[in-house]
Amino acid sequence: LDLNRFSEAFDKAKQPEPVDCMRTRCNSQCRATLNMRTEESLKLFYERKAASTQPNLLVFSHYPTDYLWPVPQFISALKDGSKHHIEYFGGHRHNVDQTTTIPIFPNNNWVVGGGGGFGCDGPNQGFVVGEVDKDYKITTYPVLVSRE
Repeated sequence: LDLNRFSEAFDKAKQPEPVDCMRTRCNSQCRATLNMRTEESLKLFYERKAASTQPNLLVFSHYPTDYLWPVPQFISALKDGSKHHIEYFGGHRHNVDQTTTIPIFPNNNWVVGGGGGFGCDGPNQGFVVGEVDKDYKITTYPVLVSRE
């Protein structure tokens, strides 16, 4: 999902906006494009969730669920386990965990940005393994490496 509108959503004191556009020559066009891509991404998620007959949905985004507080209807849809089990993988922070996110129980979500970058945001560096068995049950677990 292209959700770059929420790049600054760690600051819950203000509505997130596409701040990266300030670095471009076409700020207003950039903002319009990022907002449109966010809306189209959410629409695509809702359409696929409604249309899919599969037992599982794997959803990938650059942003973890705690950055998505401005779209509570999306968080609610991620929590809905009535038709699918949903595994959500978001990055942005350089850590691997399930404790710094907004929970989407009965479904499952991860921060999977644990490879460094400009720094390590937490002690858990590594990646997440996901396995789907013959009965379509998904199992996920972290593989962590030393920060040193």
